[in-house]
Amino acid sequence: MKINICKKFPKINKFEKKLSNAFPDASIKVKSCINMCKKCKSQPVAKVDGVKVKAKKVGKIIEKIEAL
Repeated sequence: MKINICKKFPKINKFEKKLSNAFPDASIKVKSCINMCKKCKSQPVAKVDGVKVKAKKVGKIIEKIEAL
C-alpha cells in the first residue's frame, strides 16, 4: 500500500507517526502537494494507492484507510 500525505498539514509529524504505527507494511511518503488544495491545511488528507481520502481527525482517516 502506498500512502502519500501533504506536508502542509500543521501536525504532519504526529500524522505520519500514527499512520506508520497503524500500517507498518505501507510505504508512507510526505509530498509537497497531493492535489487536495486548501483541505490539507485544515484537516488530515491522504492519497492511498491513488484514492483521495479525507477526514476531520487523524483517527477517522485511519479508519477510512483500513476500510479501503
